[in-house]
Amino acid sequence: MQALANHFTQLQSTLPPDGPGFSAAILCDGKPVFELHHGMASLELKVRLSSDSAYYLASESKQFTAACVLSLVREGAIALDDDVCAHLPELANFEQPFPLRSLLNHSSGIPDYFQFIECQLSRHEADYFDNRMILELIKRLDTVVFPTSTGYRYSNSNYILLATLVERLSGMPLGRHAREKLFEPLDMRRIAFDEDRFSIIEHRVFSYEADAARPFGYKQHLGNANTVGDGGMYASINELLRWEKEWHRQWDDPSSLLHAMLQPSPLLDGSVPTYRFGLEVIQRSGHDVVFHGGGLWGFDTLILRIPARRMSIIQLANCEAAQSDVDRIVAAALD
Repeated sequence: MQALANHFTQLQSTLPPDGPGFSAAILCDGKPVFELHHGMASLELKVRLSSDSAYYLASESKQFTAACVLSLVREGAIALDDDVCAHLPELANFEQPFPLRSLLNHSSGIPDYFQFIECQLSRHEADYFDNRMILELIKRLDTVVFPTSTGYRYSNSNYILLATLVERLSGMPLGRHAREKLFEPLDMRRIAFDEDRFSIIEHRVFSYEADAARPFGYKQHLGNANTVGDGGMYASINELLRWEKEWHRQWDDPSSLLHAMLQPSPLLDGSVPTYRFGLEVIQRSGHDVVFHGGGLWGFDTLILRIPARRMSIIQLANCEAAQSDVDRIVAAALD
């Protein structure tokens, strides 16, 4: 534990107290044993980061999307090997089936929409896009980057499609489905998918990039995406610690939704990617390490678990200088 605490206090020592920074917390045996908040949630308003600060989680959100999908699988609304094209006509131009599991574990071969956005002429960094616009883009694609279920390639398109699938199968938007199925039973009232770019988010954290040429030495990132599924969630350390306590409870229950998310999902050649359904599983020093990370607009997020030690480690940052390092964190946790 001391090595982990040292890791975060050392990171703290590299960052100015009046700039953007990070929050970190450690949960052991269901109890918070370490928490640190350093820097500012808003440079303009001089608001410091705290346990209530709501960070943009970026791709960390994918595990919650996958949990919503798996809850529908359990209800019998769809099966893992069902072709999602019956519910997603946007995939018609590919002229092939896509098993549900191929979206969940990134083996679909559907290209990542970001590569198409980034190559658009006359596009500016702050230009807005949302799920509707990305679905229109996916609708125009017709070629996979590899035959489906033969390889792994991380693609945000998969989780945009999964968000749409949840809405069409459940009759409610992803955000409402997650709130009712995942968060309200745990009395988590503030964690949420941001489905409306005009929404007020309590204790919202803003992100920054160092820029010596600007007043105060930073420029603010202007988030241009309002997509949900691949990202879109805001949450605080307080909320995530509550989620992690439930995560370890579910780890102890082989019949839980979590174990459904972590089941191996082999490719056609029998190999099993480390990426399962919204979570990645790797081995370090004989221990399972389960995690996902996220990064966008200067935000960097990591939730990492070592189940055998009943430990969760959370790091949320609003600047690139405080990016998480999975290998260093795991090494410190196992020290």
